[in-house]
Amino acid sequence: MLVLGDSPGPDAAPKPAVLSRLLRAGLPVPPGLACNAEELAESAVRERLADLLAGGPVIVRAALTSEDTIDAAAAGLGLSVPDCHGLADIERAAAAIAEAAGDPWLRRYSGGAPTYQLLVQRQVERRWLAVAAADRGGARLLELHDPTRADALAAGASPSWSGPLALAEPALAAAITSIFDHVAEVMSEVTALDLELVVDPAGTVWLVQARPLARPLVPGWPDFLAAVAPGADRVPDLPGLWKLDGEHNPAVLSPAHAGVITWLIGQGAGLRVLGGWLYERASSSGRPGVDPHHALAELRRRHLPAARRALEAFIDDLAGDLRPLLPRALEHLRAIIAVHAELRVELPRDLPAPDPRSLLSLHDRGDYLDVLPAAWDIASPALADLVDPTCLERKPAGREADGATGDPPASFARGPESDADPADPQRAAVLVRELDDHLFALGLAPLRRIYLAAGGRLGLGDDVFLLAPDELGEALAGRDLPDLAARRRQQEQFASLQPPPALFDGRPVPVSPRRRLGGIPVGLSMRGAVAQRSDLADLLARPPAPDAVVVLPALTAQAAVALRALGVRAVCCEYGGALSHAALMARELGLSALIGCTGCSELPDGLEVELDTRVGRLRARSPDLS
Repeated sequence: MLVLGDSPGPDAAPKPAVLSRLLRAGLPVPPGLACNAEELAESAVRERLADLLAGGPVIVRAALTSEDTIDAAAAGLGLSVPDCHGLADIERAAAAIAEAAGDPWLRRYSGGAPTYQLLVQRQVERRWLAVAAADRGGARLLELHDPTRADALAAGASPSWSGPLALAEPALAAAITSIFDHVAEVMSEVTALDLELVVDPAGTVWLVQARPLARPLVPGWPDFLAAVAPGADRVPDLPGLWKLDGEHNPAVLSPAHAGVITWLIGQGAGLRVLGGWLYERASSSGRPGVDPHHALAELRRRHLPAARRALEAFIDDLAGDLRPLLPRALEHLRAIIAVHAELRVELPRDLPAPDPRSLLSLHDRGDYLDVLPAAWDIASPALADLVDPTCLERKPAGREADGATGDPPASFARGPESDADPADPQRAAVLVRELDDHLFALGLAPLRRIYLAAGGRLGLGDDVFLLAPDELGEALAGRDLPDLAARRRQQEQFASLQPPPALFDGRPVPVSPRRRLGGIPVGLSMRGAVAQRSDLADLLARPPAPDAVVVLPALTAQAAVALRALGVRAVCCEYGGALSHAALMARELGLSALIGCTGCSELPDGLEVELDTRVGRLRARSPDLS
């Protein structure tokens, strides 16, 4: 028997050994004891348990000898039984834990019958259930969970709040920070920590779990930081929260587009290019959006026609000197972005998912296929150059690549959404979001046309997009080009990086994306067909193909082990957080996963998807754009 707070012997399981060490160091660990199951019959153990029960109910947990080590988490594989009010309850809990130890997935993970101790602790009434972690990157992350669910973590429930610890409720953040600092001091040999905490009704924060992180929360951070800020421990001059723009820029920016972003930063835009990837400052203004019907009318009647006329004027001037066109095109883009911000609307959260097999823009799309890029980069080809021509009613004869003739596209087929302005404000908001994409595309289009024309004159072809706008101006003036081969090698290096989904004060935090078909990424990117399964039993009854992307409501630790055993390497789940047991196990078992991917359960079976862990997105591989 080990009474928490005493020095643990060599036979103590890692969980109670750590908690005992921390309690002895003065940390607020609930009192308790650990023993082997057969020791429950001993009088000394029963006396200790009776003393513990005199203070209120207890929770009985399986403390596996194979969990909570530097190399293994085993998070969620052991059973916990709360609300034990007497010795008989504790004995029943011990029996349930013994039965659960026969779980085939726990046995498979342990390599045989698992060994464990019983950890019995005073149960703390919950006002908050929190999980906090400090990765090797240095940032501290906090997740808050439903305090009424005893199995919130093991069941893969989504946190009610997730973000950097410093941004949590100030009193809670201060208390947890103090505990974190103390634990880090006591466990100085551990470089990354995962803590579970409970806040009682009086506001006292209790430490109920402390384990080393067996795998990094943000893999690839050392290489990313080395490319962005060699020798530093964080990205300098990056205060506050910044998020990777994986929605619009799921790949490394071309040097041309990165140069455009650099120019926009000089105009006050809240953007940064780090290792070739685009980050945006997280907005906290809370400014309400404009009326969607007003925005829709302004876009259709005023801004879109004006932007189209401006593009035609630029194209008319391409035959002359291109150098003065560059600053004009940059200023045109800045003005379009200003309009874009003025017409921002709030998109309703409860809208159904669009058909993932449709083209990227559903309303009046045919009128903008010549400018809508496949990715938001001036080096990216327009959709009109990629889509299957049979999906259009008619393609203008003799049209040059990317609409270089300057003629507005003829009557392309329109989507089902091209009817009159809707009365429903939710539907109007959706149409505004589609049309302001068209406006932004018209803002980028003049720069792309200038680059294409310059590429022809300089004999560079697509290599022209290896030049930033100022470098292109220098080249057009007859000055020497930079080393384009070195530039290509740098692009290859940037493309191999794993950008963190978010940065807080220059350090990585795996915050929840909070967007449809976006999730917390784990592992490598994968492709495959969706295989919807309702739970572990369904997964075992209908084993998916190894190359499938399995979709589950929540990924339990047992299901993670089962997937590994079945040879399946990719999984996506609707619920969960970055610090969930499921996420810890997915990292440990080498699975590719998106955790907390809203909307994934609505995708049809057999749909070909890409699970992109670079940017935390699940994308349909549309036949129209393949």
